[in-house]
Amino acid sequence: MNRRDILKATGASMITSQLPAQAAIANWDSARLDEAAKLMAGWIDDGRVQGASILVTQGPRRYARNFGAAKGPEPVFLLASITKPMTAAAVITLVDAGQLSLDDKVVKFFPAFTGDGRDTITLRHCLTHTGGLPDMLADDEGLRERHAPLSDYREGALHAPLKFPPGSKYSYSSMGILLSAEIAQKITGKPIADLVEERVFKPLGMRHTGYGLRGRANSATVASQGAPAMTEAGKKSWNGWNWNSEYWRNLGAPWGGALGSAADVARFYDEFLHQRGGILKPASEALMITNQSPSGVKASGLGFDLPPSVGAPACGPRTFGHNGSTGTLSWADPDTGTICVVLTTLYEAAVRPHPTHLVSELVAQAVAKA
Repeated sequence: MNRRDILKATGASMITSQLPAQAAIANWDSARLDEAAKLMAGWIDDGRVQGASILVTQGPRRYARNFGAAKGPEPVFLLASITKPMTAAAVITLVDAGQLSLDDKVVKFFPAFTGDGRDTITLRHCLTHTGGLPDMLADDEGLRERHAPLSDYREGALHAPLKFPPGSKYSYSSMGILLSAEIAQKITGKPIADLVEERVFKPLGMRHTGYGLRGRANSATVASQGAPAMTEAGKKSWNGWNWNSEYWRNLGAPWGGALGSAADVARFYDEFLHQRGGILKPASEALMITNQSPSGVKASGLGFDLPPSVGAPACGPRTFGHNGSTGTLSWADPDTGTICVVLTTLYEAAVRPHPTHLVSELVAQAVAKA
């Protein structure tokens, strides 16, 4: 890490070390957790949600429930954007190894990435959604219709018009995460799916998670409920590229293509909650969950969302996590040592408030500080 990274990480570690013992300040209201499970069961019973998993952990405490189509001890869902911090963690292993800096510019690795301020976009911008890159490409549906490889999305991202001067604003950007993954691939010569498997999933024992199906039968995963195509033309080819298609579930998009279980998501979050150094240096793990955005810009960690974009009102101010468009939600609260993962089959934009948020609010109340 460069000096700026070290100073930020050191500050984050100092804050963490000042916490009182988690067990002394944490509640565990089983009745409120049962209320959360009952709420989700109601959505299952009336058919609005086809499958769901709830997992809450707090030290040795564990509350786990599966519903509907979520069968077996660790049912596997399409995690959607919960993928983003996993990609970021794999990329930061290269920062730890001295092969990459958060202040390295994208143009260093892709010389054609110039014009309109592109040559000032850094890896940090990509991981904090502050580079001005779009979320999805203008021809996103067309790429999916023709079953484009990730390299086509990369080329689109390298030439996409910027939404604002880099570093001046925040705008959620899946394409920024993609470019960070492409940089990691260029350095290591390994696809991001292999790199994250090697450097994140295996060390943390995340045996049920992968970018794409990774040889697993599609039928062995929990199917997502239908979401509307964006255009009339897209509806005609929807069956070939929707979230449940073999194409999408094998693409392994580094911004949203991970398939995994609630328990694996909790294993990932536990590493950052306790900063054991299992996949990154502890200082780097602390860095990822603290604000890295420029002054005056919406707070963002490296791949992780920060409040108020994540968690619930009863969560502490240092909560970190990520939600996903397929109907997934996850957060960890260092103030109580709690991890909450809620995975469903109902796409996030289907209803407001979504059951993931309703459950999350009850969980946060159940474990709020005494």
